[in-house]
Amino acid sequence: MASTPKGPGSRPPDPQKTVSHVSGVAHTLHVTFDADTGTFKGLPDVWAAALPPGLARETTNASGKPDHIAPAVPTRSIVETIKSTIRGGTSAAKSRPMYVSKPFNVEHRTHVKLDDRSSTGFKGLPKNWRTLLLGSSITREDVQQNPQAVLDVLQFQLQGAAPKMPSIQSLRLQSSAAVEVKKSDPTKLYKRTKKLGEGASGVVYEAINLKTNKRCAIKMTDIQELEQVKTEISMQTMSKHPNVVGYLETYQTSEHVWMVMEYIEGGPLTDLVDIGKVWKEKHIAYVCREMLKALAFVHSQHRLHRDIKSDNVLVDLDGQIKLADFGFAVGLTTEKKKRQSVVGTPYWMSPELIRGLPYDAKVDIWSLGITLIEMCEGEPPLMDKPPLRALLLITTQGTPKLQNPQRYSRELIHFMNRSMDMNPEKRSSAAMLLMHPFIRKACTQKEFSKYARDNFKK
Repeated sequence: MASTPKGPGSRPPDPQKTVSHVSGVAHTLHVTFDADTGTFKGLPDVWAAALPPGLARETTNASGKPDHIAPAVPTRSIVETIKSTIRGGTSAAKSRPMYVSKPFNVEHRTHVKLDDRSSTGFKGLPKNWRTLLLGSSITREDVQQNPQAVLDVLQFQLQGAAPKMPSIQSLRLQSSAAVEVKKSDPTKLYKRTKKLGEGASGVVYEAINLKTNKRCAIKMTDIQELEQVKTEISMQTMSKHPNVVGYLETYQTSEHVWMVMEYIEGGPLTDLVDIGKVWKEKHIAYVCREMLKALAFVHSQHRLHRDIKSDNVLVDLDGQIKLADFGFAVGLTTEKKKRQSVVGTPYWMSPELIRGLPYDAKVDIWSLGITLIEMCEGEPPLMDKPPLRALLLITTQGTPKLQNPQRYSRELIHFMNRSMDMNPEKRSSAAMLLMHPFIRKACTQKEFSKYARDNFKK
């Protein structure tokens, strides 16, 4: 695996120099000197044999090492220097620098360089990386202009694309108290009526509570995902807020987990956006404001949603806006104030997440900005690009731009730029964006309710 420099402030790679740094380093020789006993610890046995008896302990076996990495037998001059230094020796011996050990047994597995003659633009690219790059729409020109970014997205795609819920050990006590999984038969209490949608974490159905005759939503997940579902339950239970979909209860059967939630009569925001449809800014500002209310609360509780997009924003016919699907949500702790797990949906991902840098709540703010563009243009930027190329462009093109910025006010453009600053340290927080002048353009809930009823796709 190529080790690639990351982080703000890092210089762009010089095309004449090596792109990747040394990786796969194994340090198998470590020599120390105990001043109290006057002995060396960890010397290779071929070195220890050249010293007076009693000066070396716990030696390292050097046999069986390849010639190019095995420690050489010390020369006579080196042995004399060591002996003289130990005895107090001559001034000449004292003046010569003494090296106990230098690094050896280093294996450099991957060394990538730019190569104009290569079909990929790289020399030394691992085979699986090469295959992926050749099958993508990333061109040699892309490689020449942004070699480090190309390596970043290749590494991301091959090693970090599979979402996995990170550990929340420090939240376990609080989380376990928030989770109760019932083992009674849920079909005696709930009747599924129709399928509402399907995602990576399960299938969602509309259902009826047979006792109360009230509608609800049931998310069904495979029983093998029980532990991950428990984490989702705990995150959603601890995030009670008017702008977060309410959690009711969970049942466990022999094959599935039934997660029962509040029913939202309407649907996902995705069903309201459409290419060619121009939203009024008052409606965009209203949705952003309600999303920010939820995010400001979730972030204040030191939690991240990590999958903000129009599919996970539900719109009630009464005009309410609620965040849904906490399947990728995670808590931050004093021990781990930032995360590095790769989760989310590519087109909504922030640059720092793609690059594998530590991130915090600002990843949700970037995704909010992409969702704003969805409302303006009907889909997120780069949706016409293959995922791998889109990931590259997200990290190299800077803050996304609207295709027709002249249609929108300076307030909206500024709000969008503040939510998607490439530097997460400069990116606004949810609390800050709630005070942005653009938010003052928001319509009333009643007005948005009418807009939703008139425009939901039939």
